[in-house]
Amino acid sequence: MTASAPHRRLLPVTLGLGLAALGLALPAPAEARIFPTRPDHSALLLTVGPGQLVGPGATTTTLSCDGRPGGSHPDPVPACAALTEADGDLDRLTGRPGSACAAVHAPVTATAEGSWHGIPVKWARTFGNACALRAATAPVF
Repeated sequence: MTASAPHRRLLPVTLGLGLAALGLALPAPAEARIFPTRPDHSALLLTVGPGQLVGPGATTTTLSCDGRPGGSHPDPVPACAALTEADGDLDRLTGRPGSACAAVHAPVTATAEGSWHGIPVKWARTFGNACALRAATAPVF
């Protein structure tokens, strides 16, 4: 038995209305966010390791800037203040201007992953040595 032409045209409309009634939506447009965000959420996992890739020998700390600064970071208050001043952009940290570092080649890589006011953060940068890292990113790293 085959459905007549009018019934075949109604089936997709009826199915679509039925799914909508059940709360099952069609895929969201491409510009929609995939992950829900909390606008107040600001927490980062900070890692520093020897070489150009973070791996063995790396140290990791957490930094939470929601409400009262905290985490395992040794000094979260100035770290959160520096990130607030840079609007969460680690490339805009002022670090320690005028710091003099020896020209010793001992690369270190720093990474930051998490979110700043609900916006995902994934940052990595390699510095010539630990002094250059601190000069550019203190007090965060």
